[in-house]
Amino acid sequence: MTTHALRLTRRPEPTAAVDAPSRFPSVGIALGLAGLLAVLAALVGNLVAAGDTGAQRAETLAWTFGLTTAGFATLKLGIATILMGVLVRLWLRVDSVKAALPALRPAAEPEGAARYGPIGTPYGPAVASPAALEPLPIHRLARRLWSPMLVLGAMLVAAGLALSFLQAGTSDAGDFLALGAWVQGLQFLGEALLLAGISFLLGSILAALRGGGGEVQEELGLTVKTLTMPRSAKLFVGLMMLGVVAAMAQFVLYAVAASLDDPSTWFAFLAPLREFALGLLLSGIVLALATIGTVLGFQFARIREIVVTGR
Repeated sequence: MTTHALRLTRRPEPTAAVDAPSRFPSVGIALGLAGLLAVLAALVGNLVAAGDTGAQRAETLAWTFGLTTAGFATLKLGIATILMGVLVRLWLRVDSVKAALPALRPAAEPEGAARYGPIGTPYGPAVASPAALEPLPIHRLARRLWSPMLVLGAMLVAAGLALSFLQAGTSDAGDFLALGAWVQGLQFLGEALLLAGISFLLGSILAALRGGGGEVQEELGLTVKTLTMPRSAKLFVGLMMLGVVAAMAQFVLYAVAASLDDPSTWFAFLAPLREFALGLLLSGIVLALATIGTVLGFQFARIREIVVTGR
């Protein structure tokens, strides 16, 4: 599955039709609807359980918890699928700009006029160089890890869902609590890895913007101006790493709690910890989207500069 996903999102051939239909949006929307239906089914189950006895209610709440979390995970896979389509379309945009921009450029850059090194822009510090810059280490990492993160995250959520149905069918109070600890630990680690996969997809989009922008300028024989890594991008990486570490910590603690006679005493602080981990990852995603906006603004300004001044 990982290899297939990477093949789907590889850079299209330069001759690929820009207006060719893409299946990513329809698949992403279908996954989003499936996730919403799963959450709706869990909601109905919880409403029905409100009138049940204590034991029956606990059984229902066990499997609806697993189903709700799986529904959210499916929604995240829908988001990731849409982002895969964005990544492919982005490379098509790079090839289109490379084909169209030479006709709009008025004149060649005078020989010896280039000045290399740090420069200032309205969008933050940038670097002028004779050729496109190499990808940053975080960009290489993002390209390699987004797919494994999504696959592993989905597997963990599915494993937790299976355990939630097993938990709902057990009559032993100790086993019920122990299985509940494993369900929560597994599913929220899976949710965190799905968000990490989305984060790495956003990082791959940023890598494509950076590399594609430099490639266009280099092919035109211009000074390559590249925005340096914005502060928002650095914070994004930091929050993502902290979120994954916190998610791993909550999983380990849930595993320890599962071996205790009364793991419910640990649930009071583990629940906020797992939500905090997801909050860190979501905050990082917000910063990644803000960074994409900044980079797009810089690149549009650079295209306008090339069209107006020819350099």
